[in-house]
Amino acid sequence: MSQNSAQSTATESCAGVAKVADRVKDILLCEDMSDIRFAVGRDHGAVKIFPAHRVIIGLRSVVFHTMFYGSLPDMCTDLLDIPDIHPEAFANMLSYIYTDAVTNFTQDNVFDTLKCADKYDLPLLLTMCTDFVLGTLNLNNCLHVLDNAVHYAGVAPSILEKCLCLIDESPKSIWQSDQFCAIGQEALRTILKRDTLTANEHTICSAVDKWAEITCMRRDMDGTSANRREVLGEVLFLVGFPLLSDGQLLDGPVKTGLLLQSELLDIYHYKHAAIKPPLPFRKEPRQNVRGECVINYTVPDVRKLQAIFTLSNPVTARKLFWHIHVGKETEANVGFYLVCSSYPKSASWACEVNAELRLLPWNTETAPIKKQISHLFGKNGACWGYGFGNFISMENLLDPTKGYIDPSDFSLKLQIQVTVSPFRLETNECSETRT
Repeated sequence: MSQNSAQSTATESCAGVAKVADRVKDILLCEDMSDIRFAVGRDHGAVKIFPAHRVIIGLRSVVFHTMFYGSLPDMCTDLLDIPDIHPEAFANMLSYIYTDAVTNFTQDNVFDTLKCADKYDLPLLLTMCTDFVLGTLNLNNCLHVLDNAVHYAGVAPSILEKCLCLIDESPKSIWQSDQFCAIGQEALRTILKRDTLTANEHTICSAVDKWAEITCMRRDMDGTSANRREVLGEVLFLVGFPLLSDGQLLDGPVKTGLLLQSELLDIYHYKHAAIKPPLPFRKEPRQNVRGECVINYTVPDVRKLQAIFTLSNPVTARKLFWHIHVGKETEANVGFYLVCSSYPKSASWACEVNAELRLLPWNTETAPIKKQISHLFGKNGACWGYGFGNFISMENLLDPTKGYIDPSDFSLKLQIQVTVSPFRLETNECSETRT
């Protein structure tokens, strides 16, 4: 809405009868009755001026309320300088403050908006930012997202954890990608500290060496051994060089010069001598198997659910693929199941699974629906999935007053928190409990 049209709408609303909420929306980014302006974005290269209304933003944010009406009267000027916030993020924040909605989230501005929400103590906006990131997160963008998420681990830990879970089970191509070489040192450190990476140590070593080479190029540094070690810093010691074979060592860090001669000698002695020298590098193999995972699945339009169930993308735990399985068990009820779609090579196996199946409402004021299952999964085909044929009725699900589905597109968010025990060999008999 342009400034002139906003002022026109505001004048018409004053002359007629308008709801308070509609009146507030009309004056967003309009100088009509504004009593404060913000000069935003100097640190980002361009300043944009935003008119606003102290009473409205003061009502929504404790920080702004303190600035305008509390203990910081010196901050209460007609023009406030906000140099560290990007203008797009500030516009998103004002949209939330005035309308309870943000329509301009993008991959490029969502973390700036999250920073804005944290700075001005807007927890619901922070939740909206988090939901947007998680809803668009996948293997193609998880490294880029991680590079931002490591800086916001304190305020949005679920983003960081979801990124790391994806990287845990990522294919080799992710480690060899340009995106991996573009992440910062803190993101690299966070990844290499993981004990649950499924990549082998040779793949990790090669990726780290390539990251150091590309980082030197970005910093206009020669790719010498000394410079590559400098950009890596102590991150180098998170790599399990002693876990490489002699051939992998010769073709990798020996050939590229990433390791010092003294370090290579110590590694060789550690691998082959009876008396092993101390080493600064990782020496224990990574578990490569995590026992927990979280599966998220958004049903695009629950009105189109069929009796033929749909599967979410797989998530790995204990090197098995786990999915959300959802569909109309009957015309009246929605079925919601945890499904295992892969099996170990053993002819006889079983593992105990405890899981919480969750329906995550669109309306944040509506409590999630949570149901527990405990199930012994085995190679017997009857044990491939377990859950509830009547998790929720279609009548309740489609009731707009319940707040379960997004009214804009009728989408539904489902989630399962899964804990898988280690395998045990047995007769594949199934047992279960559910609440």
